Amino acid sequence: MDFVKSILPEAKGILPYYMLVLSVISIGNCIQTYSTLHFSRRLYNGRFVPNKKLPPATATFNPDDSTNKLVSAQYDPKATDQMTPLAGRLFGTWTFITSIVRCYAAYNLHLGPIYNIAYWTYIVAFGHFFSEKFIFKSMTFGLPQIFPFTLATCALIWMPLVRDYYVEIN
Repeated sequence: MDFVKSILPEAKGILPYYMLVLSVISIGNCIQTYSTLHFSRRLYNGRFVPNKKLPPATATFNPDDSTNKLVSAQYDPKATDQMTPLAGRLFGTWTFITSIVRCYAAYNLHLGPIYNIAYWTYIVAFGHFFSEKFIFKSMTFGLPQIFPFTLATCALIWMPLVRDYYVEIN
């Protein structure tokens, strides 16, 4: 038990533990993104088909380079998801970077800039998941999507409320 205590953050309150647990879980999620697409496909489960409204290729336009080359088609039997091995690894790398920041912050919440950077990781995460659901439609909404939305939302509400409790003013 002494070993466990020695590796836990010494900060007061439970926010550091929340951030540390999320970091450890996220690192596990990162590892799985390099080994399988299964879980990422459950999260990013929107279905897409090629965009037939794009103009044909010209000397100055290539439809394959368009960010609109696919359109949402959730119920089309020919539709597929957008999760590729590359997308999975990119998501895993992004998740790992976020985990490092949050893990470091869990031990240093008394430092204002570190607290702010950790808070920004939740803003970016929420913005990412929000845009994927409501703008890009790469997600439907079910149990796999509830966790990232809930965890980010909790931090976005909680962290501003307790900032003065954790951050030391010098």
